[in-house]
Formats: sequence, structure tokens, C-alpha cells
Amino acid sequence: MGNENKRLFFAVNIPKEAKERIASEIMPLIPKESWRKVLPENLHITMLFLGYLPKEAIKGLAEKASLLESVESFEAEVNCAGHFKGRVLWLGFGKGNEELSLLSRKLCNALGVRDESFHAHITLARNKGMKRQQAEGLVQKIREKLSPESIWVESVELMESSLRRAGPEYSVVFSKKLAGDADE
Repeated sequence: MGNENKRLFFAVNIPKEAKERIASEIMPLIPKESWRKVLPENLHITMLFLGYLPKEAIKGLAEKASLLESVESFEAEVNCAGHFKGRVLWLGFGKGNEELSLLSRKLCNALGVRDESFHAHITLARNKGMKRQQAEGLVQKIREKLSPESIWVESVELMESSLRRAGPEYSVVFSKKLAGDADE
């Protein structure tokens, strides 16, 4: 069974406190009848979705991702909300948005891939029945409730996504620390 494929993506995981705040302040605004919400522990910023790859590819990904160790850590601020064509609700960034885009480009360059569609965001929920116009109203409610949340971006993780009936289960395969002197 050496050719077992894994569903992989690179992500910036957000701190537990930020996840808890989003779960308690923002998630209750999203009607569960119309949306499939992301579990609070699964909230993250997807940097690059890789899809299914053989387990043997992980070592090569780790070597290529080591190029990110020269990228400086930085602060980002979750301060806006939106949707992708009424299908996906998300939280976005003001401060740190440029740095997240640059980090994505550097990751793509290190791996030798192109991703022109990168948009730094935290997915909150996927639509399962709300009309686009209603989604606009929901985004407005989220914007009114949202207060800025600063996070420190100090690493990028390769994540495995195991699809389960209750929703995806994520686990960290490896983590690459960014440069910088973030105080612990």
C-alpha cells in the first residue's frame, strides 16, 4: 500500500483565541438551514490547495517549502467579510493582505506552480440553499458585528484533509516557521 494518496493543502492556521471569537460572535449569525458552517477548529487561511498526492511527495514538499524560512513573520488583521458568488461566506484581511498574497506567490514559486486565483480569506460556510441576494444581507449583518481581530502569521503548514461524513478533518503534516522574532 505504498501508493496511498493524501488530500493536501498549505494553510496558515489561525490562533485558537481567534477561532473561538469567530465561533462565538460571527458563526451564530449564519443560519444552519441555509449554510454548511466550517467547524471552529477547522478555521484557517488556505494558501494553496494541492489535491490528492502520493504520500511519498510529502518529503519533496517539505524541502521546497523550506524556502519560506526566509520570509518574515507578520501581523494580519481580520476586518472584513464577503462572499464568493453567494456560494462561500468568508472573512478577509486589511492589514497583512499584501503579505499573505506575497507569501502565497513565494509558496507557488517554491513549488513551481501557478495560482492566479489566490484571495486571502477564512472560509466560514458554504451555501446550501440561500439566494445570492439574501447572502448579501447576511454579509452585511456579519460586517456590522465584526470587530477587527489581529493575528500573527509565523508559520505555514502542510495540512491533510480527510473527508468524513460529519465534515473534513484536518491534521498538520508539517509546519514551516517563518523568519522573524515573534515573542512567545
